[in-house]
Amino acid sequence: MARHITLDELNGWTFEQRQAFYRSGLARFDNAEAVRLVEMMVASGLPFRRGKEIAHGDPEMKALEAIVYSPYNEKLLLDAAAAGKPPLGAIEPLIVEELGEDYRVDNGGTVAAGYLIARRLYALGFEKGNSQKMPDGSVAKTAATFRKKRA
Repeated sequence: MARHITLDELNGWTFEQRQAFYRSGLARFDNAEAVRLVEMMVASGLPFRRGKEIAHGDPEMKALEAIVYSPYNEKLLLDAAAAGKPPLGAIEPLIVEELGEDYRVDNGGTVAAGYLIARRLYALGFEKGNSQKMPDGSVAKTAATFRKKRA
């Protein structure tokens, strides 16, 4: 079982430790605890990134959030999950249309989109499944599938 990280502990970390923690947390959206830890990092107000990486509060992240949390796109996410397909595949064309060149692998855009989808689907009672190859022409190479939690 993973050790519980507190805000006090986070305050004592170096910038580089927080940066690595944020990156790994976004990439590890495999459970609700990883999502909680990233949310704690962002809410802390402590610096955790440099450069051109997409992060919480950026216009690109806000655009991703608007797409993922849109009530109109929820059905796309749920239909993909029900079909055993990665929900990212269902909405990535919308992301590309909105963000264009700002949605890419090297700036963390694909990881951020996957993270937001996971956060959304966890809130709807889903759990992460296996990753699958994305459709040809996708920006992301692979993406997670999700399934409804068993009661």
